Amino acid sequence: MFYKVFIDESGQKEYKTPYTKDFINNPPPFDKYEDFWRDNYFVLCGIRIKTEYLAEINVVINKLKKAYFSTHRVEVKSDWLRNPYQRKKHYLLPFQISAEKLNKFGDAFIELIAKYKKEMKIIAVVFDKRYYGDEKRQTPEGIPLLKSTQVLFERLHYAGNLHIVVFDQMESSLRVTKGQQGRILNILQDNSGMEKIYVDKYNTISDIVFVESYNENFIQVADVCAYNIFRQFIKFGREFCQKQDKKISLKMEMYAYFEKIRCNFYYNPLNNKVAGCGLICLPDVNKINWDVLSGCSNNKKTSLK
Repeated sequence: MFYKVFIDESGQKEYKTPYTKDFINNPPPFDKYEDFWRDNYFVLCGIRIKTEYLAEINVVINKLKKAYFSTHRVEVKSDWLRNPYQRKKHYLLPFQISAEKLNKFGDAFIELIAKYKKEMKIIAVVFDKRYYGDEKRQTPEGIPLLKSTQVLFERLHYAGNLHIVVFDQMESSLRVTKGQQGRILNILQDNSGMEKIYVDKYNTISDIVFVESYNENFIQVADVCAYNIFRQFIKFGREFCQKQDKKISLKMEMYAYFEKIRCNFYYNPLNNKVAGCGLICLPDVNKINWDVLSGCSNNKKTSLK
């Protein structure tokens, strides 16, 4: 069985805030320090799809784009859908659509992702920078993109079957031997510069390619999912990663659009566990088994008609 995994990111790759344990022991309140939490989290999000579904779902995405923009040649980016200047530049003026219609498209795009919860599975890694001290930050282990990539590759290894991994292009060139793209390739080949984890060789990854997001609908899906996971952790991430009273119901509050895609998360079929399988927090200090899939029905194939 062959899968493709489309990967994009959300949040800053760099560290903006000096390390101090006080940010762990006394997290700044979100309502007063939202910018702190925006700088703190980095999300790497993969959309895992069996190759036999790619063409059919791609047609559905293109039909949705044509319904709103009269063409499928339009790139969906979470930042462009939200930022007033980018909305005007990339959508409102070029396609002569109203702000209300654009908002409806954004909602419809999320609903499309949620509809194909069986076929499009999310595997996301959330990097919590508070836990990485000054010394660690100088090593590949403390680089959010590289460590998150290593952990995502590990989860693909345990998922089984074969994968082609498709990253959003990170450099001005599509060459994979330079810059961040080259470092990602090195992780696949020999975990170069990284501490060894539980996998010596990623046998389930047959290839890595880098593509321009404009030309790939599923990279655009990964972009939108990554942002909504990012927003979930900005607002409610402390619940996910910190100690909880085991006597209370382990249900975290949810950002509205995260809740819409939560049934897409990859999970362990033996116990329906998402935490540590389809949604990984680095570090996951207390390994709480959050009930992310409550009310989801993930076993029925979506009708693609």
